[in-house]
Amino acid sequence: MPLLRIRATTARVYTNMSIGLGKKKTQHVDLGEKGSFTVHKGKLHQALGIPQGQKLTASQKEPKPGDSEHVKRMKASAKGFAAMHH
Repeated sequence: MPLLRIRATTARVYTNMSIGLGKKKTQHVDLGEKGSFTVHKGKLHQALGIPQGQKLTASQKEPKPGDSEHVKRMKASAKGFAAMHH
């Protein structure tokens, strides 16, 4: 009986945003000499499971012990953006 060889493959998961069916909600922020970064609008709401139209409270923007480093950075950015008068 021949041995069966099973090859593990990785599957790529595409959302409608990555294949061009929708617009990405991004905003590029340039701080001059300090650097630049891209803001992905709605990602913090999505990570926290909060509907898009609701505002985040101050307690929701505070880092929690179980948060990943990425979510902690997004929360810190949200606190900074809230302090801006724009």
